[in-house]
Order: sequence, then structure tokens, then C-alpha cells
Amino acid sequence: MIPSRLYRACLSLVLSGSAGHLYADSLEFHRIYRSAYFLGRGDTGVATADYHEAIFYNPAGLAKGKGLYKETVLISPTVQVSTKTKDLVRQVLVQEDNDPDTLRGYLGRNLHLGVSNFTGVVFRRAALGILASSDTNVMLAKSADERGLETLHADAVANRVAVFSAAEDFFNQKLLVGITGKYIMRNEATLDVSALDSDNISDQLSSNDAEISRNGIGVDLGLMYDMDKKPWRFGLHVENLGTTKLAAGESGVSSKRLPQIVTLGAAYDLTTKMSSLVVQADFRDVGGAVEKDTFKRLHLGTELQFARVFGFMGGLNQGYPTVGLFLNLYVARLDIGAYTEEVGSTAGVRPDQRLFFRLKAGF
Repeated sequence: MIPSRLYRACLSLVLSGSAGHLYADSLEFHRIYRSAYFLGRGDTGVATADYHEAIFYNPAGLAKGKGLYKETVLISPTVQVSTKTKDLVRQVLVQEDNDPDTLRGYLGRNLHLGVSNFTGVVFRRAALGILASSDTNVMLAKSADERGLETLHADAVANRVAVFSAAEDFFNQKLLVGITGKYIMRNEATLDVSALDSDNISDQLSSNDAEISRNGIGVDLGLMYDMDKKPWRFGLHVENLGTTKLAAGESGVSSKRLPQIVTLGAAYDLTTKMSSLVVQADFRDVGGAVEKDTFKRLHLGTELQFARVFGFMGGLNQGYPTVGLFLNLYVARLDIGAYTEEVGSTAGVRPDQRLFFRLKAGF
């Protein structure tokens, strides 16, 4: 579970009071999990996902390989942060500088902070684990509803998720089928506040009035197909099959549904015993349940790795370049890199440059 102090620190940068007053181009859809490994290669992986990433990107990948055991993940702390967030966190939380002039320096810029940790055990054909994740987006912008006054607005989501996945292979591992069941406990917080009142943000959030708790059970479905004697692989992932209903924990608060998101993926995989080169393409949200812009749904990536010890990644996430690298020492693994997320309604409107870091320990 994410430490309450860190979650409150995220919330103290959260400002978007009621959904009716939020700016549509300042927010992004909150995903339960994003792999630091996959982000470096354009956030692609539906056709090749394996190990614990397969649980969330395509559970069919758990059926790949031989033997019984894949990995145990003890801890895997991951951080995604906008390049501008570090400066604001220092000013607002450390120096307690909430002066409106401080915030005006970030006018029109989305500030993102994402934190997650997965712990679990992964076998071939089955996996069990617990995920804690939190996402916060913040933006200072001129409000059309408030006659152009500067308004600080954003939203935060914290998830605690228990997952169980199962997979099976058919036709000599040419066709893989997998399913993930998940129990989600979610806390959401939204606030809207004038920049002139920004010095009261911490007090407002500490009252818990801005938080809404919901929980529910969902299912993800995955398929993979490996062409016979050819390096092509294809994948299909259905997240929140039939939608996932999250019931509110408080009376008088409505339930909500997480949308069904269908992603198609293809990969050209040249793997040897000592190295591999993979080129991938994913088209996320085929039905447009969340994103309407075609370019925001497109992900391209490539990866070159050596003996699963060291690897370089690159790609395009929503049309913006990504880069990453990993160092795997078997009991510990480091992933670092950078990517850009489009938080506007269409590609090219409001890019948010971010850094990511993950340190995984296990065996």
C-alpha cells in the first residue's frame, strides 16, 4: 500500500473540485498499472508481454515458455514524474511556498506524479499478486467558467488491487489464452481552487471531504498468436471485459464503471539464445472508449537486449519519442528512461514530458 504521507503529498497537489468544472484537456485516463520497462519502448507489449507485466498488459503471455516457475517480485517501486513537478514539489511541500506567484510560473503546464509497487509470484500459466498505485495530475489554467481567473485544478487516484491470472497454450504454443481477475479498491480526490486561495489546499484536503472510495471486481482477457516458423506475433487484450463496476463505499455517492478498452498489438521478434531485437506496434482503445484521437492511441517501439541482462529501448508514445534502458542482475533490476504523455484532447496540444524509474527486487 502507498504510504499515507506520500498519498497526501500527491493530494496536496490535486485540485479539481467537481467533475463538471474540470478542464477536459488537462487530465488523462488513470490506468491501474503502467510498466516502466514497456514505457521505454513506446508503452508497447500486448503481443510479447511476459512475467508480471503480462498480468496487466496481456495475461496470455503467462503461458509462454517452458517449466513451471517464472519469477517472484518482492518489491518493485516505480516513479513517473513530470520534468517540472520536482521544482513545484520542492517549493510547495518542502519550502511551503504557496504564494500565487510561485504557481503562476507553471501556468498551462500539466504536472504529473505517479507511484506504484507490485509484489507477487508468477508461474507459467498462473500468477498472484498485489498492486498499489497512485496517479496525480495538476494544472494551473485560466478558467472559462470563472471569467478568465487562474484556477488550480487536477485529480488524484490511488488503487489497491489484488490480482490472479491464469493462462493456457494450444497448438504447440501457437495460440495462447489468458485471463486476469482483479479486486480493485480505489480512492479518488478532486478539487477546484482559485490560485488566490492556494495557501489553503493542504487544510482542505486533510479533511477527507474531497475523497471518494469505491471498490469492485473486474476481468481482463488476453490472446496471443505466434505465426508458425515466422518472427511475427500478434496480441489482443481486453481490459475491463464488459466494463468494471466500482461501487461507492459511502452512501449518497454513485457507482462508476471503468470502460472496456480493447488493444491490438503486433511484434516482429528476432530472438536468439544471447540477444534479441523486437519491433512492436500497439493500437490501444480500438473502440474509442476513452480516447477519440487516433494518434493518441498509437504506440510504436523497439528493443535490443543482450542475454536479458542489459537492454536499450526506444519508440513513440502517442507520437512523442520515448527512450529507456534496463540492467538486470537477476536479484535486482533497474529500469530508467523518459517518455511524453499527451494530456490534451488531441496529439500535439499539451505534451507532458516525464521521467520514469523502477527498481525491482526478487528472484
